[in-house]
Amino acid sequence: MAELGEPLSDRELDVLRCLAKGAGNKDIAAELFISENTVKVHLRNIFTKLGAASRTEAATLALQQGLVVMPGVDIPPANGAEVRLTSPTAETIIEPPQASSGQNETQFASETAVAPPAPAPSRRWPGALALLGLALLVVLIVAVIASRQTGLITPPTPPPYESVDLGENWKTIRPLPLPRTGLAAQAIGTNVYVIGGETSGGLTPVVLALEVRSGAWREVAAKPTAVTDASAASLFGEIFVPGGRLADGQPTNVLEIYSPTNNAWRIAQSLPHPIAGGLALSDGSFLYLLGGWDGENYLDTAYRYDPVQDRWQPLPPLPSARAYLAGGTLFGILYAVGGYNGQNILAVCEQFSPQTNEWQSCPDMLRPRSRAGAATVLNKLYVIGGEQPTSESAAFSELFDPVGQQWTILNTPVLADARTWASFGTAYVETRLYMLGGQQNGRMVADSYQYSPLVYQTFIPAASAGDGQ
Repeated sequence: MAELGEPLSDRELDVLRCLAKGAGNKDIAAELFISENTVKVHLRNIFTKLGAASRTEAATLALQQGLVVMPGVDIPPANGAEVRLTSPTAETIIEPPQASSGQNETQFASETAVAPPAPAPSRRWPGALALLGLALLVVLIVAVIASRQTGLITPPTPPPYESVDLGENWKTIRPLPLPRTGLAAQAIGTNVYVIGGETSGGLTPVVLALEVRSGAWREVAAKPTAVTDASAASLFGEIFVPGGRLADGQPTNVLEIYSPTNNAWRIAQSLPHPIAGGLALSDGSFLYLLGGWDGENYLDTAYRYDPVQDRWQPLPPLPSARAYLAGGTLFGILYAVGGYNGQNILAVCEQFSPQTNEWQSCPDMLRPRSRAGAATVLNKLYVIGGEQPTSESAAFSELFDPVGQQWTILNTPVLADARTWASFGTAYVETRLYMLGGQQNGRMVADSYQYSPLVYQTFIPAASAGDGQ
């Protein structure tokens, strides 16, 4: 049972950061991928440990104690810590004063107590102003939390954009700020994150977030390693981006993980070897990386990453070596479709069961596709666009029903004008698919689209806890 003064757990700190931003229980649950009941349990423990009687008081105490920070705000910490801004988009980092080498905490405390700074009248005003600033900040936090919970404050309104209905449940949405291709995309909550890729100026580390409800783009913390030809998957509210191709044209073995809650990246255990053009998938417990290109060969390798142990494990190889494949996770089964093997664009479909550790074949796609977009929505795998052999001219996408083991045509108005549409980012939020940037007829574009599958009266969400992208 929680007690007053007991340290907060990592998950409680995550909840506390959301709380300090004014999020309600439902929003916290969505952002952290937990239930509202679990949020309530964490809040009860937070209130007990901090000695707070309300959400506002908890947020205030968290700021005073340095448990959470607000970007761009200079808060005088109570313990004499130094406040340092790392970048315009990064979180404010609070660091305690460091003792010199060989100096223990007792020595540091005693020296600080013996030699306090001499009082000077000239320093009274800055101290008073700091206290006044802190008081005003607390008032602002109270107002933000109260108004957000009552719906009085809404997100900033983006510049006007008029969506175009393309028919067949397709429509345009606000384009990327700049044309971009070879990007990775992944959704967390109601935000779709666009990661890396290539612009007219070369590879970019810039990461953008699209808030699908408001249609606004914003820039978040940049990826430490700029790559293209990478894919992304989500686990436990974070985005995992393994491998990719560097600016020199060679693949990398780096695994970098983005936390939307902290707006920060971290580096995890490297891949067993450099891989670009691989397919990243998640089953809700592990990260998988299938196929790809190592700089010389097209790969049939399959790996599973355990985020708890920070370790990669080899799996039985794919039946077909290939890169630039697409796929998703349905009912706990991983699907890998299409791709390029160095000679041909493929229509092959193969599925892997983590339970049996075995690969099986599934019906080939209707058309060979490479560098296509894919997502799982309403228990079906949607495969959008992609490069096709020059002999193929079918202007449609397709979807796979794992129950009936059948592919069907998905009409795609975008392909009526762009006979090839490839290397774009694909993600889904709730029951809508988002396709962002890429290349149309070989030309890099910023155009972005939303597709809404026809929703019947009832549906069962995909059984996998992962994103399936």
